[in-house]
Formats: sequence, structure tokens, C-alpha cells
Amino acid sequence: MQTSLSAIENLNTAVAGVLGRMAGGVFATLVLAAAVSGLGLVPVLFSGIWGYVIILSPLAMAMYLSFKGEDMAEGTIKTWFFAFAAVMGISLSLFFSVFTSVSIVQALIGTTASFITLAGWGYFTKKNISGWGPFLLAGVIGLIIASVVNIFVESTALQGTLNVLAILIFLGLTAYDMNRIRDLFWSADADKIGRMQWFAALSLYINFINIFIAMLQLIGDKR
Repeated sequence: MQTSLSAIENLNTAVAGVLGRMAGGVFATLVLAAAVSGLGLVPVLFSGIWGYVIILSPLAMAMYLSFKGEDMAEGTIKTWFFAFAAVMGISLSLFFSVFTSVSIVQALIGTTASFITLAGWGYFTKKNISGWGPFLLAGVIGLIIASVVNIFVESTALQGTLNVLAILIFLGLTAYDMNRIRDLFWSADADKIGRMQWFAALSLYINFINIFIAMLQLIGDKR
């Protein structure tokens, strides 16, 4: 029985599985967001306190997974992953109802191109970028705090700056995560690969969606 991913072919297969899972989650999110928006359900779902519940649910689910995920079986993690993607899709439907279809497609193309570029660089680079982690995490925390402040300030200039920073930070996280995933799977035990693929896919999925949202707000035209 193989106990580690020592061959490059096996490493690439494992990472391809991560990217496949991530792509499946992104596809499910976008389809659901488009469906909810197209059916005109946004005014109903986002009225009153339910709107805040929907918007905050992905964050709550991600935090729960970060604390409890290690105790979950692979099948449970898979269920949580697609449940998270579904809730994110409902939340994202608010953006789909605000921005034009052309803007959504443009943001998606831009996100995909930049994501692939940074993910590829992070995977193949020989540089040691492990030290990026603390700085990128600090950047995410700063973004969250500034975004909360801007809810009350309602500054268009600040929002534009936050969108640019979000794109840069989550692209940096994409490179960092791909680099970390490569190193983790290189020495991973075979019986842990399945669970690790779902967690790795979730990290990349979160990066992709955040880049997409920031890019849509930055370059998108409203209906």
C-alpha cells in the first residue's frame, strides 16, 4: 500500500483533484446565483433580517469548518463543501441582480485568468513563499475591519480601494495556497488525501469567489 505521494504523477493527480473539486463548487455557486437572481427571488430573500443571515452564513460555515473539520469524515466534509457553495450562491445572487450580465462575464473572465496565472506560479515556483502567510492573513483581517467601517461611512473611494486590495490579497493567497498544497500533498499519507483535497479545494474556492466579487464591484456596471 502506498503511504506517500512520492511520484510527480501522483502529486499532479492529487492537485488536479483539488482543482476539480474547487471548479465544481464555483460552478454550483454561479449557477445557483444566476437562478435565484433570474427567478426574481432576491427581494424576498434579502428583505429584513434574513438578508443579513444569508450574507453572514458563508462566514459562519467557514469558521465552523475551520474548528470542527478535523473531526469530520470525508463524506461529511464533501457535504459541507457543497452546502457552503450553495449558501454562497444564494448570497452572490444579490450581486447578480445588481450588475449587468456583461459585467458578470467580464469579471468572471478576469478572475479566471488572474487566478490561473497566480495558481500556476505558486505551484511551479522554486521560491520560498511560506512567509507570506501571516502578512496575507493580516491583510484579510484588515479588509474585514475596513469593510465593516465602510458600511457606516459609505465611501465610494474607500470601497474602490478595498476592492483593489482584496484582489491583490486573495491573488497572493492563491499563490500561497497552491504552493502550500503542493508541499503538503508531496508528503501526504495516502489515506488522508481525500479529506485534504476537500479542505484544499475550499481554500482555493474562497480565494476565487472573493477575487470575483471584488473585481465585479470594481469594473462592473450596474443595471
